[in-house]
Amino acid sequence: MADLTDFIQQVKRANDIVDVIGSYLELRRSGTNFMARCPFHGEKTASFNVNRNMQIYKCFGCGVSGDVIKFVQEYESLTFMEALEKLAKRANIKMPELSSDMRDGERAARKKKQDVYLEICRDTAIFYYKQYYGPRGQAARDYVQSRGFSADTVKKFGIGYSPDSRSLVSYLRSKGYSDEDCLACGVIQRKSTDGNSDKFDALSRRLIIPIFNMQGKVIAFGGRGMTEDITRYGKYKNTSETPLFSKKDNLFAINIAKEQKQQSALPNIVVVEGYMDVIAMYQAGFKRAVASMGTSLTDNQAKWLSRLTSTVYICYDGDSAGQKATVRGLDILDKAGLEVKVMSVPERLDPDEYIKKYGSDAFERLIDAALPLADYKLKLLENAFPTDTADTAKRNDNLAKFVKGALIMLKQLDDVRQSQYITAVSLKTGFSQEYIRRKLTEEPNDAAAAPEMSEQLSPETRAKYFVAASLLAGEDYAVINEKPLCDTLFLSDLYDYLIDCGNQGVKPSADMLYTVCPNATESEYSAIIDVDFGKSRYRQNAQYFAECYELIVKEKLRRKRDELLAKIKRNPDDLQLLNELSSISTKLN
Repeated sequence: MADLTDFIQQVKRANDIVDVIGSYLELRRSGTNFMARCPFHGEKTASFNVNRNMQIYKCFGCGVSGDVIKFVQEYESLTFMEALEKLAKRANIKMPELSSDMRDGERAARKKKQDVYLEICRDTAIFYYKQYYGPRGQAARDYVQSRGFSADTVKKFGIGYSPDSRSLVSYLRSKGYSDEDCLACGVIQRKSTDGNSDKFDALSRRLIIPIFNMQGKVIAFGGRGMTEDITRYGKYKNTSETPLFSKKDNLFAINIAKEQKQQSALPNIVVVEGYMDVIAMYQAGFKRAVASMGTSLTDNQAKWLSRLTSTVYICYDGDSAGQKATVRGLDILDKAGLEVKVMSVPERLDPDEYIKKYGSDAFERLIDAALPLADYKLKLLENAFPTDTADTAKRNDNLAKFVKGALIMLKQLDDVRQSQYITAVSLKTGFSQEYIRRKLTEEPNDAAAAPEMSEQLSPETRAKYFVAASLLAGEDYAVINEKPLCDTLFLSDLYDYLIDCGNQGVKPSADMLYTVCPNATESEYSAIIDVDFGKSRYRQNAQYFAECYELIVKEKLRRKRDELLAKIKRNPDDLQLLNELSSISTKLN
């Protein structure tokens, strides 16, 4: 890991954070720093601060922070290694051969094979696209025209056509690709006839819709049947699961949503079920739609969405199956920190059909009328357990079931929203707000939000944060002799780095915070980088540092004393333990 850390530092030194972020955003100087409008949330006034001296950024609006690698990672929606490689190429630095120390020998082989698969998928997409405009693609062009899609839309989505089951196989062989690699990335399949293995294109005679990843690379394909015989062969057919593609880990058109975000912060994203819905919405001017490809939303898909926006509209088909699919994904998005709203499409139409029938303005009104998550859940409860029946017994039974479901929903809300919806449930059911609150407290509320980190910190932990911040800032008075007790992985990793720098006589670098502690929360990062030593609220920084360090040293001594007392209790005549206890007690006193 030392080799990798050295390489990361080399890449950072060669990529000044102001220069890199300035290639993405319009920066203006503000004193010694630079400001911009934050690309990670919508804002009218600039609150995104880039510090050239510390080589970090911090948004004082939404709280995000990081170093140059993290910025590229988040802005481009890349993995850490992908962002590192991008910056290395920018600085003309060759990526090192991944050594056994980095445990990346296998990853290098996988990466090489993955590049081959991506090349196959790219050439397959080119083949399909050419076939669409070739002499055998007339039926596909007629079908696309009947759907109302323009030539620009066809080009944007790379729509193509598969004329038969053999041509693609021959084409890929002529490009020098092996059948094994083509099978592995899912563009062809194998069937056995009389013991002989035969290769074929499983999407033959279908309209082809390439599926791109976040980086705009083709990773799979969807085939849409165009004939009346789709009941036999299925309307839609996807590439099978491959090392490049898994339906539960990808979203159709996520690359287009990312493009929109890079032009300006996305206020929201609309999630639909199918490719054709997304394409129809794009054609109608809605360029912020993605499709879950018929699956319930997953944690990974929620992660991709949260990188692009803070608000998600769910717009699945208006049938009952679509509603069930909607419900399955709601809480996953909510737990990912996204604001969730649910659209209702009348007449059991899908978005594509609705836009064709009523136009884009009518669809925009559906977006405006979307229900917040809690309201949608209450609406489903009302539909499932109507309380307006004249049958008293039925009404009472439905009322009890409605309240039970509403209590489950209320327990998932924060205090502010819970208070709001307690009122709504009270008005709906006739039960008093006091009764509903009492029912909520009868069982532990596991969904209650955890308190902010600052409310949980002990004096010793607060001291550890200040000591670490002082060391990272390179304050003259900041010197420690040993690692304190660390109750979090963040503090433990950070102090390992700080002490290692001290042992080597190297000044710590603030931007390394994001490398040595890659999985920390924004509140943990902020507790370190938000300490302003120039305008400190502390009495005297050196004196306060000494007090903090004394506090965490005493904590370690107390822990050792308690361990000795436990041992002495089992061995009361052990003189060595008694002497150690006496020494520690003297230090504590």
